[in-house]
Amino acid sequence: MKINQLLPGFGSGDAISNYALQLQAILRGWGHESEIYCESRHVGPTEEHLCRDYRRCPAPGDPSDITIYHYSIGSALTDFFRHMRGRKVLIYHNITPHTWFQGIHDEKARSLWEGREELKRLAGVPDLALGVSEFNRRELEAFGFARTAVLPLILDQARLSAMPDAGFLKRYGDGATNILFTGRMAPNKRVEDLIKIFYYYRATINADSRLLLAGSLIGMDRYTSHLRALITMLDLPDVTFFNHVTVAELYALYRTASIFLCMSEHEGFCIPLLEAIHFRVPVLAYAAAAIPETLAGAGVLVREKDHAAVAELIDRILGDPALREAIVRKQAPRAAAFSTGAVAGRLKELLSQL
Repeated sequence: MKINQLLPGFGSGDAISNYALQLQAILRGWGHESEIYCESRHVGPTEEHLCRDYRRCPAPGDPSDITIYHYSIGSALTDFFRHMRGRKVLIYHNITPHTWFQGIHDEKARSLWEGREELKRLAGVPDLALGVSEFNRRELEAFGFARTAVLPLILDQARLSAMPDAGFLKRYGDGATNILFTGRMAPNKRVEDLIKIFYYYRATINADSRLLLAGSLIGMDRYTSHLRALITMLDLPDVTFFNHVTVAELYALYRTASIFLCMSEHEGFCIPLLEAIHFRVPVLAYAAAAIPETLAGAGVLVREKDHAAVAELIDRILGDPALREAIVRKQAPRAAAFSTGAVAGRLKELLSQL
């Protein structure tokens, strides 16, 4: 049996690309032929050996062959997938509602709107539509997909155990309190809330502290200008944007983090929450979209954005070593639900239904 995957693009460090590679390894481990096909114009030169141009994807030669389409944005692959023979599975990674980007990146807003509309027109095409979270599955159901289920992302703990960057360890492991957020600097992430919380924390509780923001700034010029203006208005030092970090640098940031703070208001899954759990960093997050589901009782959730109160909550967690350890200890089992073995078992169960 051939089980191939379709992706709109492919990039190192991209969560969906990594997920496709993990699924490919599982499928090949079961003895299936499995390749990854993408739009070549959205593949970096260093990743070309990991995937192929989708126009070279062979038509299924056997009725048992399966094509998996990872859906996260509108793409030429949608019509290609629609007209393929054989059995078809869609994995939905969510599309941020376009309203978050209106007036900030109008081209992006239009692309997101088109992507959601295109997804609705796929209802009835796949034999099975999977969300990487229950939050995503419910969206699929609302869009008219009849046969739906959940297949979560994989937390590759072996990969996360790689060596951290020594320079970053030394620079940020100096004893100061590091409040960390990782993820794209996008409006739905509500980075301005992180800045306001840090303002209260640094001004009234702990001056020996930093806010570390690690994630892509590409295409977000208007939004990041707003964020930098806010930092200037608050006369707030020690806020660092990392537009790009290597894997080793990212792992060093996690290892030196005092707490992981997330105030995002739209997430289809949010893998950084689980990465923080892996690195034994207490998680404090706003209860929105898929975040409560991903944490499932791990970490600490807040349901109101009282910036001063959240700053005080950070102080309470970090100022009480026993409380911090209790939070970290309670978080630890959550990572097991997203192990390669657990997700592989779920994948086998779902594919067997076809």
